[in-house]
Amino acid sequence: MRGRGVFAGFPFWGKDRSPACGVPELELRCENNDIARMNISQVAYRVLEINQDDGILRIAREDSLVGLCSPQFMNSTFNPKVFESVEGSKNLTFIYGFHGLFTCEINDQGGYIQEGDTGPGECNLSVLVPVSTTDLPPIWNFPGWEELLRKGFEVRLKVDREACWECFTSSGACGIDCATNQTTCYCPNQSSGSKTCAILPAPAAPVSLGQQLACQ
Repeated sequence: MRGRGVFAGFPFWGKDRSPACGVPELELRCENNDIARMNISQVAYRVLEINQDDGILRIAREDSLVGLCSPQFMNSTFNPKVFESVEGSKNLTFIYGFHGLFTCEINDQGGYIQEGDTGPGECNLSVLVPVSTTDLPPIWNFPGWEELLRKGFEVRLKVDREACWECFTSSGACGIDCATNQTTCYCPNQSSGSKTCAILPAPAAPVSLGQQLACQ
């Protein structure tokens, strides 16, 4: 899949790639042939960058693209079987319900920011959001925090890339066995269930780990 420089093959699926071609949680949607989006644990994200070589995904919450004053009030949570945190990121809690560090003109209420998963405490609501620790703005810099959220954060995908490469070099396509929810190799003769296909000449270059989807 491709959208504003975003390219993706396995473990993603969507559009012309069936669910069997990717991990169930990793449906990627191309909207207006330009923007890549996905939902993770019921929270909408914009996909900003995919590094297939390292298995790292950079995403931003859709509500964060609008600013601090339009949250869904749902924490960013990730299935530990599919995602893991990367070095250089940490969780912050944005707490709403009183006049504090920032004020929202929409509903005349604001709040403040705390490190870690603290919950709302005595306030009305809170939202847990991972952020990049690179160039953290001063605590009082409201526009700086909004810009940081718009830049998104990184998560690493837990995928058996070595097994997928063995599959790809045997002219197969890496996918998911729906019965076992495990990585499998789909072969040109329609067989699956093994790590590789019948030995065939390896491709000239590692273009991808299977058919790619494209938004352009």
